[in-house]
Formats: sequence, structure tokens, C-alpha cells
Amino acid sequence: MPFDPDNPNESSSFSTLYPDRLMDESVRRPTDLLSLTEALPGTMPYMTLQLTTGLEMHYRPDSPDASNDVATALASRLGHEGAHINGVVHFTGESGEADDAPGMDDETYCALYEELAAVCNGLGVRLWRKFRPGDTVLVRPGDYAPGDTLWTSGGAHRFMGLVDFPADSKTAQMFPGVQYFQCEDDFRMTASGSSYPTRAEHAPPGYWQRTGNQLLPAAH
Repeated sequence: MPFDPDNPNESSSFSTLYPDRLMDESVRRPTDLLSLTEALPGTMPYMTLQLTTGLEMHYRPDSPDASNDVATALASRLGHEGAHINGVVHFTGESGEADDAPGMDDETYCALYEELAAVCNGLGVRLWRKFRPGDTVLVRPGDYAPGDTLWTSGGAHRFMGLVDFPADSKTAQMFPGVQYFQCEDDFRMTASGSSYPTRAEHAPPGYWQRTGNQLLPAAH
């Protein structure tokens, strides 16, 4: 679907996948373009594969870097069997064979990550990202262990465990199996969601262990 230039809230997305499965994303204006010759410099022209309508993958066919196993598997999954991709790849919208590519719309962006998830499940690997302290990450209730710091409403609480609501409570009757966060200072918060947005610097150790993501130093 074409971008609506009259919608001030519309944005486009670019994604980059490195051989070590590090992902990097940027969200920009729909009018912003990625210069493919600058992003993929080399002695040979970069290669473009159209993965689906509205989605392209760009890479250097002469890259001396390590094999990009996820990109290779994704290309094969989406109709480019026999492709063997080394080094970094960039995902964009359709460039129309130009050297400047637009970003992906929201639907295409989400579809890309659904395909990447399927590829990673098949390979038995996972993608990871780098976050700055002030970035937002999604933490699951199960990421917390007793003694972790639970940050909420601008305050810090010492997490003790997840507790079931009393069976005869209205909350339990309306939402069977619902639990709440119990903290040492008697602070309680319903754990009704599958995950909660949290500043990266406030995420518990269990989050980083589960995702493999990396927290960058504040000065990075």
C-alpha cells in the first residue's frame, strides 16, 4: 500500500540483519530513502532480491564477511533457492531498481518479522538487539525472580513473587488464573498482561537472559 504523504503520523521502517543475527531497525519519515550504494559499498554492485510485494533484501555478493545463515534461509523460504548470502543485509520497501530505496510500511514490516521468526525457529536460533538505557523493552512477568527490582510508576520495589488472586475474589472470577506482583514493601500490581513496557536499564536479568539482547553503556 502506498504511503499517504498527507498523514503526519505515517512512518516507514528500515531493518538491518548482521551475520551474528544482530538486528537493527530505524523508523523514519515515508519520504526518507536509504542510499544502497552507501550502505553496501564494494568493488561489485550490490544485489537486490525481491522477497514479497513491497519487500526487498539488499546485500553484497562479494562480501568477505561471515555467512548470514538467517538471511540465506529467508531468501530460500521466499523463493530464492540456491542463494548464499554473506555479510550484512538491508531490508527495505521496493526500490524500483533505483539506488535509493524507501522504507517498509507497517504491514510489510510485521510480515517480515513473522517470516524471520519462522526461519529462526527452523534453524534453532534467535535474533538479538542492542538497547540504550532509555529505550523501551517488553518484559514478561516470568522474567522477574525474587529479589529483582520492579520499577513501576516511577518507583522501585523489591519483587518477591507472582501470587494468585484469591479464588473468591471478583478479579479471579472475571479473569481465571490471573496473578499479581507481590513486593517486599507490600506493593501489589496485577500481572494481567503478557508483557510490560519497561526502560531497558530497568529490565531484570531474566529479560536479558531470555532474549539475548544487549544493554549498551549509558555513554554509548
